[in-house]
Amino acid sequence: MKIEKLKFTFGVLSILLITLCSFGQELKHLHDWMQKIVDRNQVTGCMAQITKDGETVFLDAYGKRSPESEEELDVSQVVRIYSMSKAITSVAIMQLVEQGVVGIDDPVSKYIPEFKNVKVLDNGNLRPASKEMTVRELLTHTAGIAYDFSASEELKPYYEDAFVGVKSLEEAAQIIAGLPLAGDPGSLYLYGLNTDVLGRVVEVASGQEFEAYLKQHIFEPLSMKDTSFTPSSDVVIMPIVNRVIGGTKIDQAHYETERDVLNPSFQSGGGGLWSTIHDYTQFCMAMEQMGQLNGAIVLKPETVRFMVQNHLAPNIQAPPFGLGFGLAEPVRTSRGPRGGGRWTWGGAACTYFFIDPYQNITAVFATQQFPFDFALSEKFHEVVLEAMAQHVPPKK
Repeated sequence: MKIEKLKFTFGVLSILLITLCSFGQELKHLHDWMQKIVDRNQVTGCMAQITKDGETVFLDAYGKRSPESEEELDVSQVVRIYSMSKAITSVAIMQLVEQGVVGIDDPVSKYIPEFKNVKVLDNGNLRPASKEMTVRELLTHTAGIAYDFSASEELKPYYEDAFVGVKSLEEAAQIIAGLPLAGDPGSLYLYGLNTDVLGRVVEVASGQEFEAYLKQHIFEPLSMKDTSFTPSSDVVIMPIVNRVIGGTKIDQAHYETERDVLNPSFQSGGGGLWSTIHDYTQFCMAMEQMGQLNGAIVLKPETVRFMVQNHLAPNIQAPPFGLGFGLAEPVRTSRGPRGGGRWTWGGAACTYFFIDPYQNITAVFATQQFPFDFALSEKFHEVVLEAMAQHVPPKK
């Protein structure tokens, strides 16, 4: 184990030397920002990996693994990526769509019968939904399913504590089917448990356990060796922390309860995966390269292009959203707007990624801090895109 870590560290140092030679002072701005948020106790530790044209141009970690340890954070650290799991689950579904096993506009009840007769909570009363929800609506979060934290006050009691004691994805999907919807499928955008349902659709349609499917069709082809729903027993985790006056402290309550989907005991396609910035960068590069990486093909180019179009209907008031990916507005840089239309999302413990196919850039950032910090996410996007905008490739 120690020898492997030394080899990994040597490889990291080699990459960083190449980075300094080719990108120089531009990426020092990213280094300075990450060091600053550690020095200001904004995060305990953080790490990032940036690629350009399929090559890593930045890979580094800053700060400590835990507020209760002096151990420095390492880029090989396994972390919980929470909702960054959603993009991976969405790719799994689209693989089955490519194969003709799943139809994107199929009713969900075709795979999970309990979704045949879902109910809507309407002014305190339960009524039948006006239509069946579809696979596409799950992918776009327009099925009407909520999270406990995104539910209205009248809906929230139904979602709180819904998954206590649940041990399988099949059981979780059945419970979700029994929860009231916030509105008729297709009528609104509402961030919710949609992608967990998609994980069960993968199981039913493929005939494989969800994690086994992901391992065979995504993780192994893309060499994502440290991505799973349960980290290996020899992994020392980076604990979930909260901001407090003067720094951060471990969120002990998070580990003492399974009251909601943030701490599930089933294979949650919406938020249950653990990974590394290296592994997730492999996934991002495969998407940026139109579904293939190093000879491994996970999706056809036309499928990737279809996924990253805006799939929200004109009647839905929400930022553009594809099939499992948010579509971001451009960022203002010193050299004009950059990064418009990039594919992105984040995880509850302040993990972020984006893919800019127009500039051939991928960016992955990770810490383990609650609650999700939108401002930190936006700043990461801005700093990376500014750094890349300042880089002028040498003339041939």
